[in-house]
Amino acid sequence: MEVKNLLEFLNTTKNLHTLDYAVCNYGLLNFLDLIGIEEDFTKRIDIGVMYFSEVSADKTILIDGLNRLLSISLLLHAICECYKKTTEKNDIAIKTIRKKYLLNNNKIKLKLPGDSQEIYRKIIFGEKLSGKEKAHPMFVLLHNYWQNIRDNHLRAANIFKMLQKLTFTAVYAENVSNRDLYYSLNQHSKKLNQILLIEDFINMPKTREIWKDIKELYQNKNSDLILFFKDFFWSKFNFKEFDESKLYEYFVNYFETMLKYSKNVAIMNKIKHSAELYLQLINVEMPNEELKKAIVELKFHNCEDTYPYLLSVYEDFTDRSISLTTFLEILYAIKEYLINREKNHTNISFNELINYLSAFIAYK
Repeated sequence: MEVKNLLEFLNTTKNLHTLDYAVCNYGLLNFLDLIGIEEDFTKRIDIGVMYFSEVSADKTILIDGLNRLLSISLLLHAICECYKKTTEKNDIAIKTIRKKYLLNNNKIKLKLPGDSQEIYRKIIFGEKLSGKEKAHPMFVLLHNYWQNIRDNHLRAANIFKMLQKLTFTAVYAENVSNRDLYYSLNQHSKKLNQILLIEDFINMPKTREIWKDIKELYQNKNSDLILFFKDFFWSKFNFKEFDESKLYEYFVNYFETMLKYSKNVAIMNKIKHSAELYLQLINVEMPNEELKKAIVELKFHNCEDTYPYLLSVYEDFTDRSISLTTFLEILYAIKEYLINREKNHTNISFNELINYLSAFIAYK
């Protein structure tokens, strides 16, 4: 743990990589708001703790603190843009700012996740952005910086006086997973990309290909994939309520529990098999015509809350743990329950029926 000057840190760091699942499309900070607090900046300004993992002398991984560093980088660029071609002295200063803080050998120093990197690169090199790219929070903040500097006639010297006072506490993680540390620091945020966290967790050669197959089943739509996992884990953990912001946590708990009995590849193939069955249920594409007809009838009666149980029983059927006759009887019982629920206009818990059906299966 060490207190560092932010500008000195940016100057000495050659390549600052971020995590693939980090989020940089919200929570950016307008550091020009600090200008009105103290114009002389006689004291240092503490912007909090940032977590890093040092891979080599040329590569540092930023685990937590992305929004603050990105916001500062955008402010440095805004200064360059606002004062370029004003005086020869300013042009020299601009070249120095870009070389020391924004670029390393004419390449972007801060490496952002996903599509954000391309938008950031275009901003730094002054390339044309599309309308959609201009709606990104990075460009919005940059525009606010420009407007603030021009409308308030802020002097570059005063802005730099503030920037030179920025300090933070650097913590370098050792003997801990970058992903686990990032998750523990940000787990209460609703903005976490749970799918990317899961993807990083199972990022091993053999399991990576199976995961790719699962994503392709759902046409790489995270929302559809999350819906599958919601119903898949509901039956595994007997949830009373599913919390989407804990999907990564559910996946890890399930995976590590299953590792006691199976290997990585077998677990992933099991998830893939369930993902295929879930699509068959949702789209009514099972090969058996009797099952098709029974599932279609359920869909006429708002059966969405029964999908977790249906998936579980369908898995049992495909594994030949129950017969077709038993499966159909279960579907008829669910249909009767749904019809009665509609007639009585009640929200009777489906769990009550599940207890009866479980006993029925055990008897069979």
